[in-house]
Amino acid sequence: MSEHKKNMQQVRVTCGCTNMQIVKVHGPLPADIALAAVNAATTVPEMRAAIENPLLGLNLTEYNMLSEAAKNDVAQQLLNNRPASGYPSVASVQAALDQAVNQVVGLAAVNAATTVSEMRAAIENPLLGLNLTEYNMLSETAKNDVAQQLLNNRPALGYPSVASVQAALDQAVNQVVDLDNIYVQAGAVGGNGSRANPFGTIPQGIAAVNPGGTVHILSGTYPITSQIVVNKAGITLKGEPGTLLFLQANIIAMLITAPNTTIDGLTMTSNIPYAKEFIQIGGNNTTIINNTIYGPPQALPMSSWIVNRAIVSQGGLAISVMNNTFHSLRTGMYINPNVTGPINNNVVYNTKGGFLVDRAFTTFLGNSWGTPPNEFDIVLLVGTTSGPPYDNLALLSALNNNATISDQR
Repeated sequence: MSEHKKNMQQVRVTCGCTNMQIVKVHGPLPADIALAAVNAATTVPEMRAAIENPLLGLNLTEYNMLSEAAKNDVAQQLLNNRPASGYPSVASVQAALDQAVNQVVGLAAVNAATTVSEMRAAIENPLLGLNLTEYNMLSETAKNDVAQQLLNNRPALGYPSVASVQAALDQAVNQVVDLDNIYVQAGAVGGNGSRANPFGTIPQGIAAVNPGGTVHILSGTYPITSQIVVNKAGITLKGEPGTLLFLQANIIAMLITAPNTTIDGLTMTSNIPYAKEFIQIGGNNTTIINNTIYGPPQALPMSSWIVNRAIVSQGGLAISVMNNTFHSLRTGMYINPNVTGPINNNVVYNTKGGFLVDRAFTTFLGNSWGTPPNEFDIVLLVGTTSGPPYDNLALLSALNNNATISDQR
């Protein structure tokens, strides 16, 4: 259909005589003209006139409940957010109008709040459209502190825009000390554990965090010359991308003594090979996930390598080891007697033995093996059960990407 015919209207004309005619009028539809006015508006009054034009057909129910000043703010937002090529349809104007109304109403609530609870309700209102990802990680106490900061720092005339509220929120979140979320930055001095002013060492973070909280280890290199002891129940050590723990002493780098802890997202290595494990698990229900642990190069043969290991688990514990990468070590993991739990989806290569099972009962699923290959991927040591979960070695191999298994039972 040509554009000429597309815009052709049929208008029924009734007169007092007996004749009736169908008149065809060529030209833009009224809604098209009204939309053009929205896209041509350059001032708040022009935008208001355009969106309030009934020929545009917008639903103005919520808009009409606003004060004149708030309507002006909505019109300004429509001007500010108008695409370079204009709003393509009436529906797009309606969506932009609804969003602007919600944000203007939400911003008014932020500026009217006088208590912490009112401020929290205002900023947590999804219609305001704030990014609350970091805020939502905070404890309730820390959220209250953030809301108080927003009250204290609110300009005399109020926050002028949603963007200004977002900036103030982000600053408050970064500055608040949340004992459930402590931050560490290598080399930082005089910190208090907030994101904006982090502690300088991992032990400081562990000492400060609440049981069950998270120590966020920010990007950087952390020289390890004394043992890190994870001794608070339920805490998580969470490494950001670019976090490296660099062992420089003949010690076990990390000893886990508390239950229900998680080590997530760390990279660990050493300056020279040490006959120690990087992590020793001594706490029940420990989860080791998304870590990379590797040693410095050692000359072949592997039988002459110093016995450095990624992980050693003490006996009788429940553990979970998932989605890690271990390589260039004498042993990926040594699993002591009566240890149980899943060892899944890890990548292990360039070791003499990927996983050494010493009378344990851990299950293996989805593990894979890189290059250079391990001498053996899974080693079942003397005394390990011949029953489940190690009764069917062909299946065990198949479930772990054709693992090579050394059966020494």
